Amino acid sequence: MVVPRVVETGVKMRNVEQTLFEQMKFSDREIEKRMNLFEMTTEDSEILRSCRPIVSERLDWVIEEFYARQIDDPEIALIIGDAETLSRLKGAMRNYIIELFNGVYDQVYVNSRLRVGKVHWRIGVTPKFFLSALRRLFGVLCAVVEEASDSPIEFHARKEAILKILFFDSQLVFDTYINAISSEVIAAQEETEQYAQNLEDQISVRTKQLEKLTLTDDLTGVLNKRAFREYAQREITSARHAGTSLTLLFIDLNSFKLLNDTLGHQAGDDLLCNVAKYLKMAARGSDIVCRVGGDEFCVIMPDAGRDAAVHLGQRFSKLSDESSGTPISASIGVAVTGPSEFCTVDELIKQSDKSMYKAKERAKAQQDGSFSATKSFIDDEEELS
Repeated sequence: MVVPRVVETGVKMRNVEQTLFEQMKFSDREIEKRMNLFEMTTEDSEILRSCRPIVSERLDWVIEEFYARQIDDPEIALIIGDAETLSRLKGAMRNYIIELFNGVYDQVYVNSRLRVGKVHWRIGVTPKFFLSALRRLFGVLCAVVEEASDSPIEFHARKEAILKILFFDSQLVFDTYINAISSEVIAAQEETEQYAQNLEDQISVRTKQLEKLTLTDDLTGVLNKRAFREYAQREITSARHAGTSLTLLFIDLNSFKLLNDTLGHQAGDDLLCNVAKYLKMAARGSDIVCRVGGDEFCVIMPDAGRDAAVHLGQRFSKLSDESSGTPISASIGVAVTGPSEFCTVDELIKQSDKSMYKAKERAKAQQDGSFSATKSFIDDEEELS
């Protein structure tokens, strides 16, 4: 028994409003059961109380003798460490021994012994060291009471009573050890679970980020061709279930290659970014803007008919006309499916592409091939069921 002193300052407890007795769910009934387990009777308590004057008279010798035996062990001496600590331990041991012979072993006594175990656990006193110290203390105490006993029978009774209370104390200390180990296991498990949850959350975030990257066009920031097909299929399915129409706009820039060759690729990139920006500005909140090719864009319009698509194209054309940047000229095809019969994604693309080429023919007929004109052409005649 190296440090029977209790030090709680600065130590985080599960509930600072509870005693260890309460935390470990002890009760008066449990104390009684444990007393019975060690055959500790009222008579034993009286015997211990009667030994208190004897032990108190020789208490200094008991403590000095006990620690002399303790520090003979190099490992225990290493745990104790220095003279100042040894002096403090001797003072704590004095209180421990006096309580041992009080003759009252109630909740207060049990809580005190549980705290002794907690302190021993914190400083790394393993069961082997604790039991070794207990044996030494038992030997020193027996030497004192033997000298003061009038007969072998009296000494035997006193010896048995001391042995019982020390065993009673030891099982309380080990209960604290077990409780501490369980708490550490639970804490480690919770920490592991929290780490796993954090890792799972990070993976989820990273996965979503990667998904977004794989579905987003690097240059314009709108959805890419892969995302377009996924969203188009999803919206066709939703329209079929809801019994609503779905419209697709196919936008192809006029004379884009000429612009690249004349003004350079940076001008072309700027134009593509502006197209994406104006399409998003012209679109409704539910519309989905995608870049599906080098100079080709699509807008998926859920729950919308041809008129809504034509209006979007007109808004886009107006925004393009008002731009002070590189002029934008586009051919826009329109395809509608639903609300009663629906086509596949490929059929919808084919029809909108066909409609776009009709608009491009009109553009060729009215323009000279220059990219300086900003007029956009919308085919508003193509029908699709």
